[in-house]
Amino acid sequence: MKKIVGIFIVLLIIAFLGILGLRIWNVEVVSLQNLVKSSATLLILGIAIVVLIISYGFYFKDNSKGYDKSVGNRAHPKV
Repeated sequence: MKKIVGIFIVLLIIAFLGILGLRIWNVEVVSLQNLVKSSATLLILGIAIVVLIISYGFYFKDNSKGYDKSVGNRAHPKV
């Protein structure tokens, strides 16, 4: 999963640098306004995903589920 996310981020950076290079030469493939709006949208989606992952772990995940609590304080495998 880390590799897929890393590859996706590298491709986005390469695409952004390519568009920036074209803007230097006044070749307008995508307007700056559209680029800023799409970047802001991706940022909002990224923040929403992080918040949802944190809230899932905080509210819905039970770490003590499946352990035998009568064994004591030693480390023991799940039942």
